[in-house]
Amino acid sequence: MNSLKMNVPIVIMILFEAAVGILLLVNPEGFTRTIIILFGVILLAIGLTYLMRYLSAKRQEINDLLSLIVAIVTLAIGVICTFRSDLIFGLITAVAIIYGVILVIVGACKLHNYHSAKKMGAPVSVINVVSGAIAVVLGFLITVYPQDAALSVWQIAGIILLVEAAIDFYAVIQVK
Repeated sequence: MNSLKMNVPIVIMILFEAAVGILLLVNPEGFTRTIIILFGVILLAIGLTYLMRYLSAKRQEINDLLSLIVAIVTLAIGVICTFRSDLIFGLITAVAIIYGVILVIVGACKLHNYHSAKKMGAPVSVINVVSGAIAVVLGFLITVYPQDAALSVWQIAGIILLVEAAIDFYAVIQVK
């Protein structure tokens, strides 16, 4: 019984990892949007707290400008996350496009460097060509399908969390 009490936090973490892993695997877009909205709600609560703190200090004739700045920033970000989660999700897609373009450029540079070194007679590895080609292809796919690429990352994260939960569960059983 004592062992069970000691492992309650670990069991809760295992359940959390498994639940998030399953949600990311099954519906990465919906889960991500939900997390963005929840984050927005938390920021709204924090912003309101700081706004009340500022107004309370102002009534006491204390100028707490930092509380007002924190309130404005957190309320603004909270409103965007809560009511316009599509904008945040759009940013994730835009970042995927940027990474895709970077991969294409890096791959092209690798291919160019390989061919330049080969022309000069320098020793080069075919792995450089393979690496460059893979970078170009993956970069192109990410650029053309950025939302799918972003969702794939979330699904991979879900798989990793499920594996972590299984490993943690095995560790708890091993100790018991």
